[in-house]
Amino acid sequence: MKTVAVLGGGIGGLAASFYLCKNPQVTKVIVLESSSRFGGWLWSLRRSDGAVFELGPRGIRPAGAVGTNTLNMVEGLGLEGDILPVSYNHVASKNRYLYVNGQLHKLPSGISGILKTVAPFSRPLLFSLLTEILVKKGREEDESIHSFVSRRLGKELADLAMDSVCRGVFAGDCKKLSVRSCFPSLYKAEQQRGSLTLGFLLGSGSAPVIVPGHLAQRAKREAWAQWSLKRGVETLPESIAEFLQQSGKVELHRDAAVRQIIPTTSGWKVCKNIMTRPE
Repeated sequence: MKTVAVLGGGIGGLAASFYLCKNPQVTKVIVLESSSRFGGWLWSLRRSDGAVFELGPRGIRPAGAVGTNTLNMVEGLGLEGDILPVSYNHVASKNRYLYVNGQLHKLPSGISGILKTVAPFSRPLLFSLLTEILVKKGREEDESIHSFVSRRLGKELADLAMDSVCRGVFAGDCKKLSVRSCFPSLYKAEQQRGSLTLGFLLGSGSAPVIVPGHLAQRAKREAWAQWSLKRGVETLPESIAEFLQQSGKVELHRDAAVRQIIPTTSGWKVCKNIMTRPE
């Protein structure tokens, strides 16, 4: 039987604790969060008039094994009735823009969009995809997203498209973010097929098999592009925290910054600073 400490009460730490408390080999889970709130980047500002402003991500994608797993968790938490889905046919999904040199440019969509040159790009996207097949596989174990995309698809796509994607999704600089961590599917496609194009056409190896629940099946049937919750995406970490508190196996600690982790003969010793709130 094990006691597990989870460092950080963001969505990652809470989700890990959610599954740990269901593990029969784990008797106790201790979550240590350095700030005064749980949820991390998922932070929703709710006004008295019912309006909700997202201070972090405004939606969650249902795609892939991770998306299916998240929807299964949402279903297990009883949040199906709070789901606000956005389908691929919705105008918000179809119309995406880049702001470059003082102008808005609608991004190409569909097959026709990649066959012709569309501003702000200087050549058709199809040209980048076809020439990408000829690019040699990288030898580094990891590299920045900007370096990876520049090498395979060209600097223009890295500067304009991927930089915007990374600032929107990660609120980060694509020259500093790891491609292996942030876009594992791109990394695997190159490693296993030698090309992103071939990886997408032929597949890039086996993926984890997650059995979809009713909500995940509905998302696929209705072609969701992303989804949110009526009271904002912060509802998800709030519901997980409530579930953990009621489980009887989890201790949740706010204002508990970890200052040291020491290996011992039987495991690990975690030393924390207890922050006192001003009266």
